[in-house]
Amino acid sequence: MFYNILKRTFQSNLRHVNNFNVLRPSSSGVPRNDITDALDIEANLFENSAIKHEPVSTREVLRKNRHKGTAKPQRKVKDQSVSVAPPPKFSIPPAARPTPVPLSVIKDSELNLEFVRLTLQDPLTSTLLTTVRSRKRRDKNRQIIIEGRRLIKEGLQCGLKMSSLIFSQKDQLALLKEEVAQAQLETGTKIYKVPQHDLKTWSSLVTPPGLLAVFDRPSEKGLEKNLAEQQRQATQPLPITVVCDNIREPNNLGSIIRTCAALPCSQVVVTRGCCDPWESKALRGGCGGQFRVPILDDVSWEELSMTIPADSADNCHVFIAESNKQKLANRQAIDYADIAQIGSHNLLIIGGESHGVSEEAYNFMNLVGGKGKCVYIPLAAGIDSLNVASALTLLLFELRRKLNQPGSQSIDVKENPE
Repeated sequence: MFYNILKRTFQSNLRHVNNFNVLRPSSSGVPRNDITDALDIEANLFENSAIKHEPVSTREVLRKNRHKGTAKPQRKVKDQSVSVAPPPKFSIPPAARPTPVPLSVIKDSELNLEFVRLTLQDPLTSTLLTTVRSRKRRDKNRQIIIEGRRLIKEGLQCGLKMSSLIFSQKDQLALLKEEVAQAQLETGTKIYKVPQHDLKTWSSLVTPPGLLAVFDRPSEKGLEKNLAEQQRQATQPLPITVVCDNIREPNNLGSIIRTCAALPCSQVVVTRGCCDPWESKALRGGCGGQFRVPILDDVSWEELSMTIPADSADNCHVFIAESNKQKLANRQAIDYADIAQIGSHNLLIIGGESHGVSEEAYNFMNLVGGKGKCVYIPLAAGIDSLNVASALTLLLFELRRKLNQPGSQSIDVKENPE
């Protein structure tokens, strides 16, 4: 009601002012437009006075401001009427592989050999280098690395297949030209020449000998050929198997294999925990012994009984060579010279100088009962032990002497079922 009275009063005043402005000019000199604007502002103030104002809490204000600041993104509506073609895809063609440059073969009339000259930048070099350095790849391909003229010649004489020969000194190759020429003719051996300073990258020696060859491991056919050669020379292998236990030094393992080949023994068993018999140091220590005697490596103690010949399994004797005085005191050990009886086949277990013979070896010896003996080599006061290869030499040649004596072998007499 108050608003209606105020509105009628304002409208009558406004008509009065408009009539006054029409009939009489302003004496104050103020333009008519300014007076009109002032009246419009006053009219707006009266109209806004009808708005009802209510008190608002602070929480409500903060809530509204928060919603204003985090407005939900509007969902994009796909326009079905207009279809835009996707931009064209530019496919980058793969880079062309460089065509390998064929290696030039050099024919040496003086040596009567063909070889290829290599550098470290040649792609073939990395392949050969991986073969030489990677034990995993060598084991997979059953290959070995042989360095030096003498050992390479020994491998060729034993019938090993030489797949590659790398040399840096022509005079060293000239000393093997006949054997290498025959291998290149029969098995297609590939020969490569590299600089001497590059051969140091390939070799495991401080001073490379100038010759490095990749051979296949001895095959059964090659070992049978060597056995036939021994029988022709009346040096048939003795019924002795040497079992290596905890031999961690490659040179010692190579010397053991060399001694077994010199006797000769029937075979060498390398149990798990020993070093690799085909490692470069072991091959140099063996001096070709690995090429002349059968070697079974990475054999567990559970698999050891399978290595005994089937026709001698019932009369197999087991000997353990022990040098540890504490272990000797707890076991009934005998002097190696006092061995009275030996079997139709004999296992000689020998351990490393630092670790000795393991408990698994004694457990295996207990399986044969009274046919197992622990033996030792008597030494002078103050001397703890011998080198493992030296001790093995004494024991093996003593066993050979016993075998050559008539009536030394024990014979198991089985009752006749009749």
